[in-house]
Amino acid sequence: MNARNILAKKREFMIVLSAIALIACPLYGCGSSTGAHAGITRLDDEGYLYYMDYTKDYYGKDVMDAMRKVGFIDSGCSTFFTHNTDGAPITCRNYDYPHRVSKEDRSLTGLNVVLHCKPEGKYESIAVADAVWCDEENPMFQKGGPDLEGFDISMMDILPYECMDGINDQGLCVSLLRVDIKPGDQPAKLPVASSMLLRYMLDDCANVEEAVQKTKTCILVPEDWQDCHLMVTDAAGRSVVIESRNSEISVIPSDVCTNFYLGSDDMEDYYRSGKLREQAVKMTDESITPEYHYGYGHGYHRFVTILGQLERYRDTSKEEYYTVMPESAALVILQSAVQNPYTNASGISMTQYSAIYNNEKKTVEVWPFQNYSKSFVFDVTGNRVPAGK
Repeated sequence: MNARNILAKKREFMIVLSAIALIACPLYGCGSSTGAHAGITRLDDEGYLYYMDYTKDYYGKDVMDAMRKVGFIDSGCSTFFTHNTDGAPITCRNYDYPHRVSKEDRSLTGLNVVLHCKPEGKYESIAVADAVWCDEENPMFQKGGPDLEGFDISMMDILPYECMDGINDQGLCVSLLRVDIKPGDQPAKLPVASSMLLRYMLDDCANVEEAVQKTKTCILVPEDWQDCHLMVTDAAGRSVVIESRNSEISVIPSDVCTNFYLGSDDMEDYYRSGKLREQAVKMTDESITPEYHYGYGHGYHRFVTILGQLERYRDTSKEEYYTVMPESAALVILQSAVQNPYTNASGISMTQYSAIYNNEKKTVEVWPFQNYSKSFVFDVTGNRVPAGK
């Protein structure tokens, strides 16, 4: 099977900084800093993208206690899986969310961090985190924040659990995507559990099979993470979407994922003249006012946009559904699904960054804040790699 078959809620962040502030020595180190704070390096000129080498024990009590007090991670995104012209599996990703400077200043902002982690006894990984989720109400968490006087790097202690996608040294790549909770569905009991599950997969799992097993053996239960699903790919070329709905886990082989359930039918059912109809596309609302709307759910227009282009790169010499393309073409597909903040057609969202993960080389290439003129490439050990290598 493949994909063809297939808040604004305010953050309630209550981290106790005083406990973390007891640590007297620097916790991080990643070389020189472009701003006033050692341990974090700005990558782009605008201040949307940084790099950090995380060295604290994020399985320790201080970080875990703080992490469990954060609110929802509300990420509407697009992800697809294909192969480059060398035959290497690649995972392609847009991360979307319209962060604003403040309630008064509605200007778009963002603060994303390429994060290197190497916890003892676990797999090494490189990932991209949305640092704003560390404390959405803190004005320091915006474009250029780490370069400002007064920025305390200890505020980013929970950053390993704010990664939206990443890859480990085994070639396992995990991406987090929101799904809308439907009327009557169970909400997540631990709102941040989905990003915690992503971290546990990167740290402990070598392939898709182990990632699926992690959902059954992890300290998290299906009820914890029902607001998001995860696209998981590996170096062997397998890609699946793992989602939890009403306490039931579904594993769906797919090469595309956005923000609606793939494991269940979300077409709108209704009766007209006593007969049941399934409504895949709504053309009018109840008062017959024109309203072009995809009935499958949030992100369906991006799903079909990506899927339609993947078909152009299908290798028809293979029995299984297999696509291959230059990475430059994969980037074009990502750009075609970019979210802008100006129209309802895009859901009034914002693509914070685009990324292409190479599952074979274990690298990530990142384009920040829709600036596709320059990218930043890192391998899984945290080393900067020249683009195009």
